[in-house]
Amino acid sequence: MKKQRLFPVLISICFLSSCSQGMLLVMEANYYNSRGKYDEAIVSYLKALEYHESAPYAEYGLGSVFYSLGEGKAALERFGNCQKLLETQSPQEHRELRYRNAYNSGVVHFAEGDFTAAASDFRNSLRIDPRRIEAKRNLELTLMTLERQSAGSDRTENQQQEENRVVLFEYIRVKEQNQWKSREWTEDESFMGPDY
Repeated sequence: MKKQRLFPVLISICFLSSCSQGMLLVMEANYYNSRGKYDEAIVSYLKALEYHESAPYAEYGLGSVFYSLGEGKAALERFGNCQKLLETQSPQEHRELRYRNAYNSGVVHFAEGDFTAAASDFRNSLRIDPRRIEAKRNLELTLMTLERQSAGSDRTENQQQEENRVVLFEYIRVKEQNQWKSREWTEDESFMGPDY
């Protein structure tokens, strides 16, 4: 009876120790990241990349570190790597990670001024978890920004056209005025006699 109980315990210890090593590294890196110790966090995340089960989390963590360091393009690259790793798994697995990956990609795109990509990312995050209010708010803000940007560019184009029209009309007016002046005012004869 003792051998029957001991075997499952040994298997579960072996299973947990091999599977959880990568996740422990991710937890360690998360701790460093939250304390602003980015170098240590990067080292731990890179070690965690070596473990299959923790690789998507490590990629996401690296993305968040790079974003904290002001490296938006590197962050997007890591979020993209995380997404690729998650595509091989069932859509029901790692739902929170999928949501955060899409949501934070939207945040980075918005910060970089790529509002179309940001809107797409926020929509993807809402497909994963439609209950998230922050994603809804950010999508609304992004769509409003796109709308203002579009209206602003239309207004700017209209203003530019109007300015061009004014410049053109002013040029034509000056040319015509010069033309009429040359026709109307011929040089007076030099007559020096008395003017009666």
